[in-house]
Amino acid sequence: MKRLILIALLLVIIGLAADRAQAASAIPEALREIDRLFSYGANQASERQAVELIERALANDPTDYQLLWRAARAYYYASADAAAKERLVWYGRGVDAGRRATAQNPNGVEGHYWLGACYGGYCQEKGGLAALRTVKRVRAEMEAVLRLDASYEDGSALFALGEIDRRTPRLFGGDLNRAVAYLERGLALAPRSPQMKCALAEAYLDAGRRDDARRQLQELLQLPLTTRINENRRAQERARQMLGKLV
Repeated sequence: MKRLILIALLLVIIGLAADRAQAASAIPEALREIDRLFSYGANQASERQAVELIERALANDPTDYQLLWRAARAYYYASADAAAKERLVWYGRGVDAGRRATAQNPNGVEGHYWLGACYGGYCQEKGGLAALRTVKRVRAEMEAVLRLDASYEDGSALFALGEIDRRTPRLFGGDLNRAVAYLERGLALAPRSPQMKCALAEAYLDAGRRDDARRQLQELLQLPLTTRINENRRAQERARQMLGKLV
């Protein structure tokens, strides 16, 4: 009898180990498919498919860092075509996933960046005092990105910090000179980024540097749109508007 019990226990242990091994082997395949579907919001159908795939994978392994930071990224872009209230829900899910990612891997640049991005999306939707309270969290996450890898996502943390300092009133911690410095540093890392050039041009205009702003805007309109199509297209539209006023 004892021998039968031991054999049964052994079979259970072997079965559990096999299940874990199968789940672990499935994660890399899921990650490849998630990354294939990701489009920086250019294809919302693909973004929603990625969300579904991530959520299924997280149900099997809710602590996997590689899944968690991708979840924050997916929730951020899945909000693009949603109504305002729904966007807040998506950003909230992204914040939750990002927090879990940074808890699992405090030194992972991806987790900090996409957590900061989701905080930023939340700020934009809420506005007012709620945004001013949350912007400190955006700044903290993007500063963490700079410490870990400033070049991540073409220097987008520098873009975010520059925009925070440009848009935030000085009374609440904004600093135009610091904004220009962040954005110039970002442009050095990503010289062909329409978003970075547009933000830097706006900072130059705020600082009274019209000729420098004009040069950035003219160069921006010559750049091809290769990644972040939606965001860079908006940067081009904004550039045309600003150039029209500079003539």
